[in-house]
Order: sequence, then C-alpha cells, then structure tokens
Amino acid sequence: MIFPWEVLVRQLIKIFLVLATIALTGFAMAAVEPRVMGDDLFDSLTKGYNDLSQSKFNAAQAEFENVIKADFDNPYANNNMAVLMEKQGKLTDAMTYLNIGEKVAEQYLYKVDTAFLIGGVCAAVNPEKMTAEKSPIAQVIADNKKKLAERIGSKPADTPKNLGK
Repeated sequence: MIFPWEVLVRQLIKIFLVLATIALTGFAMAAVEPRVMGDDLFDSLTKGYNDLSQSKFNAAQAEFENVIKADFDNPYANNNMAVLMEKQGKLTDAMTYLNIGEKVAEQYLYKVDTAFLIGGVCAAVNPEKMTAEKSPIAQVIADNKKKLAERIGSKPADTPKNLGK
C-alpha cells in the first residue's frame, strides 16, 4: 500500500531532479562560451605571425610569449610557439605547447586567416577577427599534433655515449 505522503515525496524528488538537470545543462552551456580576444592580443599575434613569416624568429617568439602571459592557454600563440620549438628541434616542447593550446581551442572561434609551414611539419596560423561556428584552430592543432607525433616517433633514438669504451 502506498501512502499519500510517499507519492508527494516521489513527485518532489522528480521535480528536484528536473530542476537540477536544467541547472546543470545551463551551467554546461555557459562553460563552453566562446572566448574573446582583445585588439592587443590580435595585434601581438599578427605581429608575431608576420615576424615568423619573415624568419624573425626571436621577435616572433617575444610576441607569442606576450600573448601567453596575458592569455596562458591561447591556442593561436601556443600553436605558433610549437612551430618555433619544432624549428629549433625541441619536439617535446613543441608538443607541450600544442597540448596547452588544445585544451581550450574549441572555445576560440576566430577563423584562421593564413597558415604556412616554415620548413617543419607544424603549420603556423594568423587569426582574423571574423568568427566561425566551429573552431578552426582546434583542427589546426589536432593536425599539427598528429604530424609532430609521427615525427617524434620516426626520430632516430639517441646513441649511447661512450659505447664500447
């Protein structure tokens, strides 16, 4: 036999669960809000990209580091730092930058104006202020990670020093 208060308790639990689901859904939707970059970050990214395309690697690195100081996980700056690290042969550092940028790349919806290789496997990017529905930089980072992982995997193992001595 079911008592009337049991029916009331069950209905209250159902109402609570529905409200909790709605609240959590709203929170989850708010958590994936697109991230916005100010003009100062765009200016630094563009300057760094232009320096990179002109083989001014130290100047480019300084610009990307400035962006990272202001926006630590900025996927455009981290991607381009990965390009610089790969250029220097620092493949694990390059992968680290890609991993940092990848974590939030889906939240950055700025289109990629241009992308190019500077002799390695990773593509550098320059964001534009127009946005897309889906993150273009997320795909660039995924492609760069895949190519870099293949390169790291195909890198010959270091030979032991003083072998046979």
